[in-house]
Amino acid sequence: MIFDKVAKLGVAMAMLGLVVLTSCSENDNGMASSYSETQTGKPVIRPGMPIAELDTTYLRKVVNEGHGCGSLAKSAVNVESEGVAEVDSAETEVVQYFRISCSAHDDIYLYIKTRGQIVDSEGQPVVGAVIYENYCSFDDERCQHVTDKDGYFYIDSVHFLTYLQMDDPKGKYLPDYELIQLRALSADFSLGANVFMEFSKATVAVVDDDPVADLGKIVVEPVYTAKFYLDSLFATEVDSTLEYDERDNERWNETMTKNIGKDGDGICVALNEVVVPSGVRFVPSLFYPCYKVTEEDYKNGYVIFFGLPEGNYRIDINGFGNRHVPDFIITGDGSVK
Repeated sequence: MIFDKVAKLGVAMAMLGLVVLTSCSENDNGMASSYSETQTGKPVIRPGMPIAELDTTYLRKVVNEGHGCGSLAKSAVNVESEGVAEVDSAETEVVQYFRISCSAHDDIYLYIKTRGQIVDSEGQPVVGAVIYENYCSFDDERCQHVTDKDGYFYIDSVHFLTYLQMDDPKGKYLPDYELIQLRALSADFSLGANVFMEFSKATVAVVDDDPVADLGKIVVEPVYTAKFYLDSLFATEVDSTLEYDERDNERWNETMTKNIGKDGDGICVALNEVVVPSGVRFVPSLFYPCYKVTEEDYKNGYVIFFGLPEGNYRIDINGFGNRHVPDFIITGDGSVK
């Protein structure tokens, strides 16, 4: 990993004349490798190893030069290890740290290929399920991934770990694992899941000789649909509405009109009750992708929200709801209240 003077005991073995050399010295970047290396220079990776033990020397790195928010301008290949914090593997779990502002920090972003497996309640792989990555829209195939015959999906170049530059004279770095939202829907839309996976809990798999972050199994469950008439999505004015409610209603209705339009972002659905997993700083409640309103929906006068597990939901636009738009509950038998 990008730690100063990190060295692990390698394994030496002879096989068909190929000698695996123990790599305990620094590489060209001044960073020590935690792996043994073959004469071809490829890392020897133990499948199933914790991702905290992965030698990130072999992964793609990008440095945010600190010239504003998210400016990723140069490679981190030449980043010096001097001053990089020495962190034990026990300390490389999710870090309770927030980058408050877009200040001049040379944070290091690491990317890796990622996979997961979609299974049903009996543990059988689900073939042909579609996985939507983070904010991916239903009509954007670039961020959609289909499971293979074994239920696996693969995502290239995922931002899984950030080394946060600390505010101290030595410029030490603190590892901070990322969170990814994935929404899975079976080919017939009868099974689904909306999950937030923590890379700190991932293991390492080997696919085509390359390290892959394995998120593990995602269990899909029965999902249902809810029909809403378009008129009911707008906040109604009532005589008892307070002044600030009137402003909120006006803002809501303007945003709703924009979002259900042809170029709008669509209508989002959010869970009212979100259980935040232990160690996770924040779990969004929105079910991405949001639902686009089609010409057929306009003709019918209603929109259908699909792929929703049992739960208590609200309509959400741009991260806020409106108390004058009714919530709805999907029960275990699929009925909507």
